[in-house]
Amino acid sequence: MIDDRRATLERIRRLENLERTMLALRDARGGYDVLAVAARSLGRDLRRSCTAYELRGGTFRAVTPREQDRPTIAPSELDMEALRVRGLVRFEETDIVSLDNEGQVRALLVLDRVEPPNDEDPKYLRAVAAHVSLALANARSFEQLRRYAAEGAALTEAARTILGFTEIAPLANSLCRLGLRLVLAEHMCVYAHRDASLVLLSHASTTDGASPPEHLPPYTASARAQLKETYGTDAMVASRIAMPGDSADTGRQGLIVFARTIPFEKGELRLIETLVTLAALAIRNVDLYEQSTTAARALAESNAFKDDLMAMFAHDFKGPLTVISGFSELLFDIEDPGVRRSAQTIIDQTRRLAKLSDDALALAATQSAGFSLKRVVEDLTEFVRAVALPLDREGDRVVVVAPHEPVLVSFDRSRLRHVFDNVIGNALKYSGGRVEIRVAQGTGEVTVAVVDRGIGIPPAELEKVFSRFGRATNARSRGFSGSGVGLYIAKKIVDVHGGRLDVASEENEGSTFTVVLPA
Repeated sequence: MIDDRRATLERIRRLENLERTMLALRDARGGYDVLAVAARSLGRDLRRSCTAYELRGGTFRAVTPREQDRPTIAPSELDMEALRVRGLVRFEETDIVSLDNEGQVRALLVLDRVEPPNDEDPKYLRAVAAHVSLALANARSFEQLRRYAAEGAALTEAARTILGFTEIAPLANSLCRLGLRLVLAEHMCVYAHRDASLVLLSHASTTDGASPPEHLPPYTASARAQLKETYGTDAMVASRIAMPGDSADTGRQGLIVFARTIPFEKGELRLIETLVTLAALAIRNVDLYEQSTTAARALAESNAFKDDLMAMFAHDFKGPLTVISGFSELLFDIEDPGVRRSAQTIIDQTRRLAKLSDDALALAATQSAGFSLKRVVEDLTEFVRAVALPLDREGDRVVVVAPHEPVLVSFDRSRLRHVFDNVIGNALKYSGGRVEIRVAQGTGEVTVAVVDRGIGIPPAELEKVFSRFGRATNARSRGFSGSGVGLYIAKKIVDVHGGRLDVASEENEGSTFTVVLPA
């Protein structure tokens, strides 16, 4: 009766101890904490010395102190199959409890054996082992999530650092520093393919020792062997990586190397793979930047040559045209009507060429980076009248409607003359009647509207007339001559003045071009 009572009390005590152990395991955050709690609780509850072991690098290593403790236990010394199946085996003078995760023994609880053995101990040990295995799995999941978060933050910072480089040398230096810090490598180096060998771009080390070779053979196996001999370790990861100018088809690629004394773990290898991928992206960015810079430089040189050639051509072209025009006017002294008609044709075509020359000069100026204005403050109404007068050869086709008081505007005379030459000239050319120019003073701005009753512009082509070489289809079909750059240049000039050039038109009804300038 007394023995039954004692057995009952012992079972109650163990259940209470198991409950306390479960509460302690619930608060444990890391794998070490879980194993320490389990070893301490079992040692106290069973009054036996208990040591926890964790599988690391293929060997069970003690993580809690124990008298006369062996530093490691090799799996080959144990019956691993029995541990997986039964969860508890006796080895020499100890009881060994397996703690498994996903069917694999990940840790052990080793207790000193007692004599005589207690029949209740195996049941209690298996119950504790089940709870400890669950807590250990939870702790490892938590540690893994925390490690992933830390790795993600580190890789984000690494990406932000290396993806901003535009030159390969500083990028290689940054990669070496990141390799030492992120994956705890002891040696890190970057090689680029040059001629018939791999040439060292950058290297970094956390330990004293031999420096990496300045040159390596271009074959990865030979290069790896030489690096292993230099660093004296087999724990090395060497990955081929494309450098600017490399060709993957011919195998001409660089090399990025991580090395240290102890082997890299699975998580570190994953981190290395991600870092190599980031490095490849960063190197590709450098390559693209170099290509785009070279292309931009070539394009700028080409544009400068084109602009200079256009300006030189247009400037030199005007001289002979002036001479031709002058001598053509002398032909009007001849009474023969046929000669006079021919002379007028020569003068008209000379003026057309002169206009094209002016457009070419203005186009070259608007494309130049140094395009600027020489502003003066004048009455815009008088300026518009002065521009329109020589364009109105009949003397009665242009009407200017403007306020009586001066309309003062700050503008560049030569640039704005080109604008109104084009806008008013087009209105006269594309209409057979009168052209009305309306000057108006608004709040903070001045408008000059040029209104004609000509052929107009199709609605779908209103924006097209401001593009370079853009002309309305009805102007082409009716045989009106033109280069298609006049309005493009005019809009550029008005934009530089801080204004805008608008158009409103209906086909066969006429057009209104409005120049808006700051007052």
